[in-house]
Amino acid sequence: MVVGLPRLGRWGRAGAALHRAGAGAGRGACGDDASRAAVTEEPASGLPGSLLFAPAEARQDLVILLIHGGGFRTGDPGQLRTLAGLLASRTGARVLSPWYRLAPEHPYPAGLEDCERAYDVARELAPRVVVGGESAGANLAAALLLRRRAAGDASPLAGVLFSGVYDLRTERYRAGSWTSNAASDQVLTAGAGPIMQRDYAPGGAGDPGISPLLADLAGLPPLLVMASSAELLLDDSIEFAVKAGRAGVETVLEIWPGMPHSWSVHTGLLPEGVEAAERAAAFIVRVATGRVVDGAALA
Repeated sequence: MVVGLPRLGRWGRAGAALHRAGAGAGRGACGDDASRAAVTEEPASGLPGSLLFAPAEARQDLVILLIHGGGFRTGDPGQLRTLAGLLASRTGARVLSPWYRLAPEHPYPAGLEDCERAYDVARELAPRVVVGGESAGANLAAALLLRRRAAGDASPLAGVLFSGVYDLRTERYRAGSWTSNAASDQVLTAGAGPIMQRDYAPGGAGDPGISPLLADLAGLPPLLVMASSAELLLDDSIEFAVKAGRAGVETVLEIWPGMPHSWSVHTGLLPEGVEAAERAAAFIVRVATGRVVDGAALA
């Protein structure tokens, strides 16, 4: 399903604030006032550098693993504080934001292996795990879901993917939204793709663990895929969602007009970021209550 959503604010004004504040804008706050009051943040036990966000009365059946982006080269769990806080508040679930090793010092599969270790810790907290991420973190989330499917693991409940990159092959950066959105993407530049490929996948990006778009996506849990019409990675999200849908995966694709890359992270600055988090939380709650599309049941 493709949804064109109305603007809640003005990206021109909010964008200037984002560029002044930098990628860490909003740190130290778990969403709005209600979220800050209800959600605590603490180091995640057994995962150095990782953070655990917990509502006052956390549900015991579900945990969210939320992976930060940064082109596989930068970033840390703290950049997801506001998004994690809102998701924890609105779903009642704990949110684990993992630290992982970064390229170029640690290319694939180092970061993915760290995220899988974090997934194992998350599964000790609750029997069902929602795996989510933004930008490069969405790539790692998708790759992690593929790994768990291959292992026969039924614990993943859903995937929530914001502004993801799902194909790191060199030819990807020469066509489609990587070129058509070069002027409209206010966050990423055309050089970002080749740098990611060089540093994260120096041996090539043809492995589905690096480029999940190349994988058979059948058997994945329900997916929520969000992207902006203005970002370089628009086609990655569209093609990944369509391929998953064709493979029989319940897939919700939302295309938000004119938003900056990974706007959902900036809930402290953008009203659209809050709305994206609210919609992601509603998707998680719906799936957790078993309201999932399964046409096989009609056969």
